[in-house]
Amino acid sequence: MTKKTKLMGIGLMSVAALGIFAACGNKSDSSESDGKDYSFYYLTDPETLDYTFSGQKYTAENTANFVDGLVSYDQYRQIVPALAKSWDVSEDGKTYTYHIRKNVPWVDADGNEYDTVKPSDWVTGLKHAADTNSETLYLVSDSITGLADYASGKDKDFSKVGIKADDKAGTLTYTLNAPESFWNSKATYGILYPINAEFLKEKGKDFGKVATDGILYNGAFIATKFDNKSAIEYKANDTYWDKKNVHIKNVKLSFFDGKKPEDLYQNYMAGKYNQAQLYPTMPYYKNVKKSDVIWTAQEATTYFGMFNLNRQTYKNTAHDTDAKKTATKQAVLNKDFRQAIGFAIDKAKYNAQRVGEEGGEKLVRNTLVPYDFVTIAGKDYGTAVQADLQAIDGDVWSKLSVDQGKNSTYNVDLAKASFAKAKEALKAQGIEVSKENPIILDAPVLDTSTINIAAAASMENSLEKAFDGEVKLNSIKLAMDPYLQAVFSFKTAAEADYDWNISGWGPDYADPATYLNILSPKQGDITIKIGLEPSVTLEGEDKGAAAKAAVDIDAYQKLLDEANAITNNTDARYEAFAKAEAWLIDNGIVTPIYSLGAVPMMQNEVPFTKIDSNTVGSTAYSYKYRKVSDKTVTAKEYEKALKEWKAKVEEKSKAATK
Repeated sequence: MTKKTKLMGIGLMSVAALGIFAACGNKSDSSESDGKDYSFYYLTDPETLDYTFSGQKYTAENTANFVDGLVSYDQYRQIVPALAKSWDVSEDGKTYTYHIRKNVPWVDADGNEYDTVKPSDWVTGLKHAADTNSETLYLVSDSITGLADYASGKDKDFSKVGIKADDKAGTLTYTLNAPESFWNSKATYGILYPINAEFLKEKGKDFGKVATDGILYNGAFIATKFDNKSAIEYKANDTYWDKKNVHIKNVKLSFFDGKKPEDLYQNYMAGKYNQAQLYPTMPYYKNVKKSDVIWTAQEATTYFGMFNLNRQTYKNTAHDTDAKKTATKQAVLNKDFRQAIGFAIDKAKYNAQRVGEEGGEKLVRNTLVPYDFVTIAGKDYGTAVQADLQAIDGDVWSKLSVDQGKNSTYNVDLAKASFAKAKEALKAQGIEVSKENPIILDAPVLDTSTINIAAAASMENSLEKAFDGEVKLNSIKLAMDPYLQAVFSFKTAAEADYDWNISGWGPDYADPATYLNILSPKQGDITIKIGLEPSVTLEGEDKGAAAKAAVDIDAYQKLLDEANAITNNTDARYEAFAKAEAWLIDNGIVTPIYSLGAVPMMQNEVPFTKIDSNTVGSTAYSYKYRKVSDKTVTAKEYEKALKEWKAKVEEKSKAATK
């Protein structure tokens, strides 16, 4: 099954990141009450409202408000009942039976009842997803029994797929190929949402058309307007089953092209928005009342540097001789060299180009899987990664920390020591490294992104400081199309046209596998981005075989296999994944650098009242639970609310594991 990856190029991140932040009207008669309007900006119009088909965030941003699924996340990162009032899991963990709420209405765009929600609506939804080759089919095709065979056309009988509905009993049952402790997190994606069969038949190819009548509604809001590159509007659904948790009356979305980020602040100050991201490097920032500036928490998307371990394409390069190509190829295959680069990067200064000096360290991420993404026996996942790193090499990793929000893997002395060992190994291979003959790392950057160009210059300076000119980061400025082809949109490992590149990854479900499997030499989503062809897509001779052997990538696969095989003990599973990640980081296959989030904002929205899914699923796009205030939240108030929220998350997480 071809996966639609969540790989993110940094050249595309600056404007896209604006879409993360909500904005809402702040005028009202009381400090905090129901019935307020919420005005918001959006960046891209949805191409479809077919939530079981689309993998695009611009669809989910809207449809998460229109349609509920079986379960949802709440404000504290916990899975809670939605249209399934409860569920049972079989002893072997392979069968999930959901008890569907009775008398929940499907309504049309005018709020008129069309039908009631039934368990069979989920069967209709999944069959429609498979029949249309859903962009998110990869999430569940290998999970649900028989689905992969049906989707591929191997077996055309959908009744053999592991989903069964009993409308009379009000139950929906999924049968899985193997236990998945994180299955319910997958159920927060649109592909596992219901569709009314009669409405689907009535609409035909027009189902999901971007219009108010393109779908039916059972969620918190109903769409009232879709005006391309102008406005999108919703109203509260008066028939919603959980109406008590909807505090917004109307949602009004205005198109924003992202060209003038300073307009966000101006519109906030004018009372048009409830939130605005701030840009400390822009002139207006000196006029911002600093006591009203809050710094958001880090999000689950991780951006990381990675080497092309077997470069074969040189369309954009400073390597003008075969000797230079060979020197860089051999260097990146050397573990000490890869480690040296990771230790030499001043991540705080690199990030400061985006968020200013004050925020540079707040953005730092030192693990691929976020440090606090899951817990092991009540402790953050990252603590296990740290312990495993120290077990691998205590002399090195006892001097460093992989905690996030800290520039604690930056160590010039360790970088110099590792580089000295790498130079000796390269010398034994006949490669002399000096200022006159440096190791050159080609690193493409989008020529229109001033922020990314500045960040690349910061990284160049870090390497210059650590290696005295014996390693050069060659930032190659490319226009959009050649940039995308060089670093992002290619289909085979042979097409990767760089030595070093930075990209990002966000999670598909609540398990470390969603990050760590992406570099599997068997079938990793982005293994081609490190210059290696996964065995599942390999045709003919493996030109990366020598590189795979040099970095011993099969050792990583073995660790992944051991972790993925553990399905009956969550703590043991996460511990096994932590070992795999420790191997990945110690070997310098990836160098985590920063996360999304951790940006300065001003807001009138009551802190931590919105859904928080830690970037998993689509329910966090919903305006359910959110509350609007009349006054700007101060930094002191936000920090107090953050402390209380963290305590609540910890309390609920512990209760959920009992």
